[in-house]
Amino acid sequence: MNILTTKRVLLRTFNNTDIDTLYKKIFKCSEVVKYTFGNENFSYEQTKNFINKNCNFKNKIGLSIIEKKDTNEVIGLGGVLECKYLDEIDYEIGFILAKQFWKKGFAKEIGQAQIDFIKDELKAKRALALVDKNNTNSIKTIKSLGFDYFKSITTSDSRKLRDVYILNF
Repeated sequence: MNILTTKRVLLRTFNNTDIDTLYKKIFKCSEVVKYTFGNENFSYEQTKNFINKNCNFKNKIGLSIIEKKDTNEVIGLGGVLECKYLDEIDYEIGFILAKQFWKKGFAKEIGQAQIDFIKDELKAKRALALVDKNNTNSIKTIKSLGFDYFKSITTSDSRKLRDVYILNF
């Protein structure tokens, strides 16, 4: 199921054939996962378990596949996540792109579509973006989307310190 569509990419639900592709392009590349999952590469079994536990196979909310529209090539994963890092239920944008798709505007493009989805379809009053303070490229992208730094928190799921950025509508 397609969730979001932009000029060049779409966000769609997972299917089981995506596991191999994401393992090769994302999870076994330490440069790609270091700010999100830590400095270690995932094994294939860890990748499969993570995707089956955390990714979206049928809904509009959750981690989903980012795919180039012109080639149907999987370029990453991302999505809108429901979260409660602050005092209320919020929605967080997120994206992880394979290294060959960095610095081509895909993160900003899918990020803007996620913001529009949160604002227009979910009718939320704000969006969040959480990022490792050392991930300067992601920080640059979320700031260019209009987010402002709010505070640092330790998330219960990753037990890592994350900077929280907020975009109020």
